[in-house]
Order: sequence, then C-alpha cells, then structure tokens
Amino acid sequence: MLPIDRLITHRFRGFAPQENTLAGLQAALDFGTQYLEFDIRVAKCGTPMIYHDAYAGDAKGRVHFLCDVMADDFAALGGTFSHMPSAEALFEMAGRHDNKTAKLLVDIKDAGFETEIVSLVHLHGLQDRVVYVSWVPEALYAIHEMSPEAELCLSHWCQKPNNMIRAKHKVFEAKSGHIPKSGRGYIHGETSGWFVDGPLKGRMREIVSSVCVPQDMATAGLVADYHASGIQVSTFSYIVWDHIMDHDDSMKIDLYFIDDKRVFDRLH
Repeated sequence: MLPIDRLITHRFRGFAPQENTLAGLQAALDFGTQYLEFDIRVAKCGTPMIYHDAYAGDAKGRVHFLCDVMADDFAALGGTFSHMPSAEALFEMAGRHDNKTAKLLVDIKDAGFETEIVSLVHLHGLQDRVVYVSWVPEALYAIHEMSPEAELCLSHWCQKPNNMIRAKHKVFEAKSGHIPKSGRGYIHGETSGWFVDGPLKGRMREIVSSVCVPQDMATAGLVADYHASGIQVSTFSYIVWDHIMDHDDSMKIDLYFIDDKRVFDRLH
C-alpha cells in the first residue's frame, strides 16, 4: 500500500455524511490526511462557498443555481444549502487545526473571484499549504498573475470526452495542446472544462506544477511526458486498493483522489 501522503481525500467523502462540509474537513484533518481537496462555487453576492455542482436542491426539492442565491439566504433555503459552508469558515478551521502539514487542494469552479479566494487563503496563513486547482484556465491564469509563486493544477480531459461528459459540461478544445487566455472575464454558474489531446503545451504548461486527469483516460506515456517537465500527475477517483496499486505499477501516478474512506482506514 502507498503512504498517506500519496492519497487525496476527494471532497472529504466518507469522513462525514455530506461531502464538502466542515464536519468532513475536521474528521479528515483529525485522521491525519495530508492532501484534502474541496470545491469552491460563488454565491450571487460574490461570497465563495464550498460546493461542487453549479446548483443544489432546497428543503422543498426545488433546484437553484448557487450563482442566483445570496449567501445569507442559503441557510433559509434548507436542503443541501443548509450544510454548505463558506470558504472563509473552512479556511479558518484549517488554519487553526493541529494538522499543520496537510495541503489543501482548492478546486475553483467559477472565474473572476480569484482576489477574494486568494485573500482568504492569506488571511488564515495558508498560502504555503494551498494548491489552486481548476478546470477553468481563466482562474489559474489570474491567480498566477496575482501570486506567481502559487502552486497551480489544471484539471483536463486527456482523451476525447464522451457524450455523457458533454451532456453535463461545456467542453472547450485546446489547439495543439495550447490553452490561451480567453478574456472571458467572469465565469459564474457554468460547468465546463478543456479537452487537451495529449499533454499540455505552451503557457499553461509553464505555470502549472501539476495536472489532474480522469483515471480512465491516463496513460503511462502522458504521465512520463509531464514528469519530464517536473509536472506531477493526479488521477480521479478510486475506491479500492487493487485499482490504485495497479495504476501505480503501470503509470507511476503521483497522487490519487480517493472517494471511499475505507481506503484510508486500511492504513491504520
């Protein structure tokens, strides 16, 4: 089995009844996990909130896009909204917890709010423990301009996305591996990502320290190409050790996103 510092708890799944919650963060930090990934969506008022999808259901089963709801109204809506913490609350908890070696993978789903997110990270003294992750290149370009020393990770599809992926995501396609600065400005409430046919090239490759790709799209050749430039590769997502070890043997992946706490439990 791999050491705990090769495993990423994906949205704190299994550490609490709901993913992306303060209870999950607390339990994962208490356990001693060394890589914790969570997602940031932004409310209508510009408040960064911890949640993955662009929308969620309220107590009556009605669906609302997070970008259409003020942060102060989340609790009153109930349902899934009732347990969404703010990024400020999560960073505050992470900053004061005794687990000071854990790194936080902050997966940014909206673009145009980088100043607010980076400011919260610095406010709680976490700048040396954060990796900014995104499927939205605009967010990473903006953070690099703001904080050139920040660790950046681009998530991307490295094989052609199928119809199921395209039904749920707006898919952009890189040209010869290059993802340009788009100038799109704010990207709020969108679910999107980029297809790169093979490894990244150009400016985005120069600024990232790691990439994240689906485990069923990764290849040994892709990993080796990134490793040749000192770029780490993580893959998602895993629930059994045999699958992890098989990919570790065949592809030499650096970090593995884990969706089942029982994978971590076997380390204790």
